[in-house]
Amino acid sequence: MSILDTRPIESALPTLARPIMSLDQNEDAIVGSLKQSLRQVETLGAQRAGLEDMLKEMKRKDDILPKLMTSTGSHEDLFKKEIAKYDHICEEIAQILRHRSNC
Repeated sequence: MSILDTRPIESALPTLARPIMSLDQNEDAIVGSLKQSLRQVETLGAQRAGLEDMLKEMKRKDDILPKLMTSTGSHEDLFKKEIAKYDHICEEIAQILRHRSNC
């Protein structure tokens, strides 16, 4: 508390001098690799968010109750047909997972 009375708190904090850590010749390569990995994570995050939004919208619009009420055929066939609407999204998710596992 005594340092607060005589000078700003910033002057009592330790400062970081550059370089904090030297990685010699590999520093640029490591930083570049980390930046590339960060870009990949951001891209995957954007893809995931897009798919999530698409699924939410499809879910909001997807009401099969009227079809169930008027269906004269097999409910099993109706369910298979309705769930097939989501096949393309499942494939996109599988592609993202395959890409992520290759990184």
